[in-house]
Amino acid sequence: MTANANVPILYLTKDSKQFALTLPAMAKNGELKALQYANLSNNLSIAKKLLFDKFTTHKASLEHFDITISIDETLTHLALAQSIEEVMGIEGAFAKRYFAHYFSLFEKSLTKGFRSKNPPLDPINAMLSYIYTLSYYAITAKLYMRGFDPSLSYLHTPLRSHFALSSDLLEPLRASINCFVAELFLKQILHAEDFTCKNGVYLKYDTRRQLWTHLKPFMNSLNPQINRQIVMLKKNLEKNDALL
Repeated sequence: MTANANVPILYLTKDSKQFALTLPAMAKNGELKALQYANLSNNLSIAKKLLFDKFTTHKASLEHFDITISIDETLTHLALAQSIEEVMGIEGAFAKRYFAHYFSLFEKSLTKGFRSKNPPLDPINAMLSYIYTLSYYAITAKLYMRGFDPSLSYLHTPLRSHFALSSDLLEPLRASINCFVAELFLKQILHAEDFTCKNGVYLKYDTRRQLWTHLKPFMNSLNPQINRQIVMLKKNLEKNDALL
């Protein structure tokens, strides 16, 4: 029934490390995959577009909480970058600066003040990783259904079962996720006691069920942003292909 309705289903373990994705039957769309391959040599220009969007959306997300940062120097360095390695270095420096401001929004009982994952070490990082993961798989499902190969990427390096293109498209969307997570704690929808602390910090199962009333509308609101990123990616691939 879900396949007939073009509805993908994601099965995810408690720690989000194991998953299964059930998808409806789809056209192979070989032309689009060929376009992806052809653009691998143009990965730098596509990566720069993705990170330009990331930097601007993250700046705006902090302004939502009355925090102002300058990204002028970051954007200048991005424009002048000559390699993916250099671009990733710029992104890493920006992320460190961004999260220093972001984590300052919360009480010390909720965060250690830095980004942690595999495992997350505090409730804020646990929620960031949890919703990043859900969004990553939502992007993966949409890429498959649109005929893309999610393993062919332009910013992140594909590794084993990693859908690197999904990670690429997630970058500009992280700001929206960060804002949502912040609101969950600042509005006291979530509290420190909603998390377990065994081999990392994770949201309790019962709390996940209660959170669904807030999470479902947010994930629905993220869908248009995901669709927009996929449309923009296809346009950039077609534009670059015309120049090859």
